[in-house]
Amino acid sequence: MKLFKLLLLPLFVLISTNVFSQKIGDGVVLAHFNAEWNSANEVVWLGDIEECNVVKIDIMKNPKFQTKHKIVVVPTLILFKDGEEVKRWQANIEFKIIEEKKYIQEEVDEQNLSDF
Repeated sequence: MKLFKLLLLPLFVLISTNVFSQKIGDGVVLAHFNAEWNSANEVVWLGDIEECNVVKIDIMKNPKFQTKHKIVVVPTLILFKDGEEVKRWQANIEFKIIEEKKYIQEEVDEQNLSDF
C-alpha cells in the first residue's frame, strides 16, 4: 500500500491512496504535486491558504497520481471541488509556480461561494 503526505494546516499525516481519493471528493481541496528532487521550489505558502484542505503528493513516491492527474511538470497545483478538477497551475521553465498566493486564495474563495 502506497502512502503519501496530507497537509492539513500545517500537520502532515500519512494516508493511503484510497483516502486521498476520498479527500479530494469532499469539498474544496488544493493538491500540491511535487518531487523530492524539486524541493527547493516547493510552494511554501500553501499552509496559509484558508477554507480548503491542502494535500501534498510526491510524484516520485506515488507515480500513479502523476499518471492519473496528468502531471507533466512539478510543482503543479490542482484545485478540486467535490472530486472534480476546477483549476490547475503549473510550474514555469524554472520549475517554479509564478502564481501569487492571493490569486489562488481568490479561486478557493470563489469555489466555496459557488455553493450559495
